[in-house]
Amino acid sequence: MSQSAFEIVNSILDIWKIIIQAIMFLVLWTSVFSVKKGKKDGIAAVLFILVNVGIGFLPCTAWVRYAISAFAVLGYSVAHYKKNIGKAVFVMLAFYNLHSLSFLIANSIYVEVTNVMMKELDALQENYMQQVYHCMAVGQTVFAFFYTALFVTMTVIFHRLIKGEAVMAWQDIILLSVLNFVGSMTTKIIIELSTVKIDDSFFILFDEKPDLLWKMPLIAVLIFMGEAALIYFWQRYRVLLSERQKHFVEEQQVKAMKKRLEEAENFYGSIRKVRHEMKNHMANIKGLAGAGEYGEIEDYVRRMDETMQELEYKYVTGNAVTDVIINDKCRRAEKAGIRFDSDFQYGGEIPVFDMGIILNNLLDNAIEACEKLEVGKGFIRLSLKRKKQFLLLDVENSFDGVVPVKKNGSLPITTKQSILPDIVTEHGIGLENVRDIAERYFGRVNIKVKGEVFHVTVMLQQGEVKTK
Repeated sequence: MSQSAFEIVNSILDIWKIIIQAIMFLVLWTSVFSVKKGKKDGIAAVLFILVNVGIGFLPCTAWVRYAISAFAVLGYSVAHYKKNIGKAVFVMLAFYNLHSLSFLIANSIYVEVTNVMMKELDALQENYMQQVYHCMAVGQTVFAFFYTALFVTMTVIFHRLIKGEAVMAWQDIILLSVLNFVGSMTTKIIIELSTVKIDDSFFILFDEKPDLLWKMPLIAVLIFMGEAALIYFWQRYRVLLSERQKHFVEEQQVKAMKKRLEEAENFYGSIRKVRHEMKNHMANIKGLAGAGEYGEIEDYVRRMDETMQELEYKYVTGNAVTDVIINDKCRRAEKAGIRFDSDFQYGGEIPVFDMGIILNNLLDNAIEACEKLEVGKGFIRLSLKRKKQFLLLDVENSFDGVVPVKKNGSLPITTKQSILPDIVTEHGIGLENVRDIAERYFGRVNIKVKGEVFHVTVMLQQGEVKTK
């Protein structure tokens, strides 16, 4: 093979490696970012690949291309993912690490293959240089093959491990990037030491230390396994924190329901007390009338009316617990200047405890959404309908129009901070509890957003319950 033919082969392989790198970077990006991909993201991805290939034709080192790509990625992140710049940094560090580890292993294979082939050449033959170029072309092809296979394999494993985490705090990024940094720096140091010029001669690392040809790939594999294990255990830690948070929220909801039951009991106890004392009130009024104390009668009746108003509910649902919950939320909403309307008649089709949790969660979310608006612009509409054997509970409310949605899920991501230490809430635990209850009754939760109106429908099957 001639020198010109070798250079053509080498150039093609270089462009191939650049394309693979760009594609693998985009795969890593999609594994970490959980947002929906639109046309702009697709165009940006194509431009990213084309720019990298274009820079590959320029007479500059690979690190120049990496630096330009890094600045472009950070700029794109600032423009489109302001709250997720840390995740972009993590993706870049993970990319450099996987690239470096793949390079380290493939380079050892390349050196071993070319050494074996070079030993069989005869320097006295006339076509010795053509054979050298042939060996180098074969070695570069083998390098490109193993580099591609390793890079793709590591990226796929990484993609399956990371699972599109919605939240990555900076402390998480630092923790997960330690081995990424170690892998990149280890490869850089080995490359710099592989060939060192000393006076008029060269020090060839693998010639002096041939055992490094298998030790370096082993180190690369161990670094990757360490990174994969770190991500796996971090994922498990996140799951445990999420379960702990969900358990905490469920406990709070149970306490809230117990409080509602006590309020309902106290309310009806007060009604019974008023009824019991009504005879005494009538006797007092008659006595005042007989004495001609009409002013006192008016004051007495006024105080009785105030007492009765305290015991009067705006909405009567047919159940003491749902009466307390809906009227309590109504008073809270109207106090905040939010219009509240309810068409809810409950016949006990499912246990009131479960219905109470659904109402508490949905109405609390609706009130919190309306409280972010100007006073007087918020509204909440609650209704319960029956369709054959199904109950359809609807809550419709105004909101600010911003709904972050979780990847592969129908529930929006909460903007509330967790009150538990060391936990960053990554989804609406309350809505997930509503969904769990709906699934228990062979139903589901449907969320629709139209403009600045948020609509949640909970479908429940009457008389059915799914045992865990």
